[in-house]
Amino acid sequence: MRKISLVAFGASVIALAAVAGASAAGQKAAVALAGPSCSTATIGVTGPFTGPAASAGIDQRNWARLFVTDWNSGKPIPGVPAGFKRTKIKTIEDDTQLNPQVAATVATQLRSNSAVVGVVGFSGSQEVVAGGPILRRGGMVFISGSATRASLTDPTSSDGQGLKTGYFYRVVPNDNFQSVVDATFALKKMGVKSGDHVMTVDQAEAYSVPLIAAISAQLQKAGVVVDHESQPATQTDFTSLANKAVGEHATAVILASQVASNAQLFAQQLKAAGYSGGFLGTDGTFDATKFTFPGAYVSTFSLDVNKIPADATIAAQFTKAFGATNNFGPPTWVATQMLAMAISKACTDGKISRNEVRRDVPTISLKTSLLGHPIGFQKDGDQLGGVSFTVFQIQSDGSYKVVQPG
Repeated sequence: MRKISLVAFGASVIALAAVAGASAAGQKAAVALAGPSCSTATIGVTGPFTGPAASAGIDQRNWARLFVTDWNSGKPIPGVPAGFKRTKIKTIEDDTQLNPQVAATVATQLRSNSAVVGVVGFSGSQEVVAGGPILRRGGMVFISGSATRASLTDPTSSDGQGLKTGYFYRVVPNDNFQSVVDATFALKKMGVKSGDHVMTVDQAEAYSVPLIAAISAQLQKAGVVVDHESQPATQTDFTSLANKAVGEHATAVILASQVASNAQLFAQQLKAAGYSGGFLGTDGTFDATKFTFPGAYVSTFSLDVNKIPADATIAAQFTKAFGATNNFGPPTWVATQMLAMAISKACTDGKISRNEVRRDVPTISLKTSLLGHPIGFQKDGDQLGGVSFTVFQIQSDGSYKVVQPG
């Protein structure tokens, strides 16, 4: 039944996006020839729809799909004023596989498609680093619902210089905030004290390396002895690290990863090695279908939309169409919304261009949103308002319970 509902829902989206019966390649070619249009504007939606982070990427894609359906059908959307004139949206979905090389290829394809006026993405920080400058050179604005690497919006960093201010935006907080939240939580809630040992582990990519470095620095300031380790995400045997954590008598282990199943494996292998301390995974491990180790903690920008009363109708609609959300995707709904509203504002005079959309994105501000908070953008592209990082603890049944609201 779930597969049938997915196909039925997907068909309605495709019907909005292209001429019925056309192949995916034919759709893209036809759209490219048409150029930008205010009758139905075209945007790219990117994410890791396959690969190690597919569960997160599919949730993001599905929330973007639901937004476009509700937007085009005129349904009420949190933060959209009554009477706001909507320009219809159609999407081109591209799988980036959480791979920077693939993201660069996708960016090149989207940049060369003259109909595309903006992009939702990229999901991973390493994808933004690889694909973002390509979109920027095409005059394209892009909004991420999950890329948290702090330097992406720092104009003095190499990342910021490649992206340049005014092209990249995000609707989630950056890792400067996450590092403080995670280190403080370890010190106040996980029993870590000055002189204790903590193992911090990155996964040797653009997201986790600076985040773990920042968390480690925060802990060291508090007198904690930090063992900063690095293990690529493709290497899933954590036995040696688990044994080392036991040998060090680590009070806590903190893993920054974009692969939730790696957090599950690491936690299991720590337990098998005799480790009895605490375990904390960062936002990329937030997935109640893949990371279910009882007692572990997860810090994330995501919220459980099922717990936000104002979202009840939309959450039920999502569940009916796609099944249960893992809650990684709701910020992508907001990212898509910010882009759609900027497009509609640009189309006030009946004309649209990439430059107009890029100009109008930072002017969009929501008094409320699907995430339950007002949100806008700062000049550097970071969110203004919005959510912070919430800490969850995994329960015995695998469910996630909020233990520290963001």
